[in-house]
Parts: sequence; structure tokens; C-alpha cells
Amino acid sequence: MVVPVHQNRANNRSAVLACVVLVGAMLVARLASAQTYVSAEPIPSAQIVGKENLAKIEGAGYSNLAVWSQRLLHDCGIVQNVISTLSNNKAISTILPGNTSYGVAAGGFEGVTDPSYVFRINDSGPAAASAADIFVLDNALGYALNQGGTAQFGLSSDPTNPYTSPLVYAVVTFQGPLTGEGARNFFNYLGTIDKKLWTGKNAGFTQIALKDSDLSNSMLFLIGSVSTSEFTNGIYQAAVTTARATYSPLVNGTPTTAAAGAAFPGNDWISRPSGQGYLSNLVNPLPQLLNQLAALRQKHLQAVADLLQAVNNNQAVNNNNVSSYLGDQFKCP
Repeated sequence: MVVPVHQNRANNRSAVLACVVLVGAMLVARLASAQTYVSAEPIPSAQIVGKENLAKIEGAGYSNLAVWSQRLLHDCGIVQNVISTLSNNKAISTILPGNTSYGVAAGGFEGVTDPSYVFRINDSGPAAASAADIFVLDNALGYALNQGGTAQFGLSSDPTNPYTSPLVYAVVTFQGPLTGEGARNFFNYLGTIDKKLWTGKNAGFTQIALKDSDLSNSMLFLIGSVSTSEFTNGIYQAAVTTARATYSPLVNGTPTTAAAGAAFPGNDWISRPSGQGYLSNLVNPLPQLLNQLAALRQKHLQAVADLLQAVNNNQAVNNNNVSSYLGDQFKCP
């Protein structure tokens, strides 16, 4: 948001802020540069399943939903199927095993933490994924996973990338492993320090692995509808009062921020039930591609229906877990 001020004051303030953001970005870039992250949840939009059914699914608990997400990922190939479909139909050409990795990690938004499919994609160098392909993949995932919205962000804002815009962020990194439950607990703890950084509009985080690390032991927070000072002060206070946690970026020990290049593709499934919010961002898609993506979307809906049936069955017998379903009873749609 731009606030009108006198021109000279605006220029001075802009110069100072640009310097701070640049220094912060350089500090974070030492840990993670040339990376784009994409986060798309397998938990469907409330517009798809209804608020009541979504509440039942959430009621299964984070641990069960993480197992469900893992089984969809590894047993059913839900993510790889989207990538392969895009590649086979020439919708993307630069998303490759050598520059792309993904797995299940935590994603929090407005007080709720769910498992998410989080990608780390190399976006620079001779074997880099292109910005256009990353954006197509992000939209295809949102469509196939029946999402209301997804997120992608690079750890530095690229003014030449037409798909992203600058957005303030900060990172909390833990020494050693960080589980999804641990990330959720920290997000909840942040809410006791400043509720607007937890349940406020657009408040959220993504659990990520920084460059050259196989551990998803960092939480990247994109700023929501709060001031930068409230954002940094609250997250910094939460970090310094949590064991093994450190805040970045810091300048002379003072918490500051860096600028991400972020995009948030989405679709209103009420006004656009065919998913045009996502499909319109695919470049001249072949009819065969659209048909195959639609089939993948239906498979995800079937997986959601199977999970919901298991939740309803367990509630009927006063048993609030779905571990038996997630074991031998689980089948890919």
C-alpha cells in the first residue's frame, strides 16, 4: 500500500527502506538464493466441500492429515502426475528432477495449520526452471488440488518477473529438525504474542528448507495486514523466547525484513466452478491437457471423499482418529 507524503520526505524514506531491504535480502541470500518456493495444500477449499465437511476433515488432526498427504504424494503420485501431465503436453519444459524438489511440510494461514506440498525450485543458472513454467505449475496444482488459493515466493524480488510482486518477509530457523507439528506450535505461540500475526488477515507461514539444506527447519512468514514494525517485532519476540529458534534478517542485532517476489494464484469455485481462475493462466492449453488435468482433479476429489467417509465412520463409533483408514484401508483413487 502506498501512502502519499511530501516528495522529498518520500524520497528520503524510500532510500532508507531500500537500503534496509537490500541489506536484509543480502543476509538471507547467503542462506538461500536463486530459489522459488511453491506451496499448495491437498486439503480442499471450503467452497468445494462446504464449511461443515472441511471442519470435519480438519478435526482429524494435523498428524493424520500429514499421513494422508504423504500417502497421496508417495503412493498415488498426486504431485508427479500433475508435473508429468504438464510436461507431456508441452505446457512446461524446465521443471526437472535436477532443479525441483518437493515434499510435505506445514503451511499456516489465518490461524489454521495444514500439511502442504512445498516445492523448492532452482530459478537461476543454466539448468534453472523458468518463471513462466513455475507459474504454470503453481496454477495447475491449485486446480488439481481443488484449492481456493496457492502461494509462490522467491527469496529476492525480481523486477523482471511478470508473475510476482514484492512482499515483505522474515524467516525463523530452528537448530536441528522441525516437524510440521513443531511449526504449527510455533505459529500458535506467535498468536499469544500478537493475535494479528496468527489469525489476522493474510497472516501465515510456510515451512521450508533453505538452500543447501535438506532440513525443512525454517518458517518463512509473509507479511499480512499489519505494519512492518508490528510484523518484525512480534516474530522476533516469538523467536528469541523459543528454544533453538533464530530470526533473520538482522542488521546490527535489530530485526528487519527482506523483499520476496510473491504470487498468489487462486480461484473462486462459486463464480468459476470450472476453475478458470487457474486455467486462464495456462498458455494456450491443449484440449488433451485440460481433460487430463480435469481427470486428476476428480481423483483428488475422490481421495477427499474417501477421507471424509472415514472421518464420518469414526465419528459414528465415537472414535476420533482415522489411523486405521490411513493404514491398510487406504487406496489410491
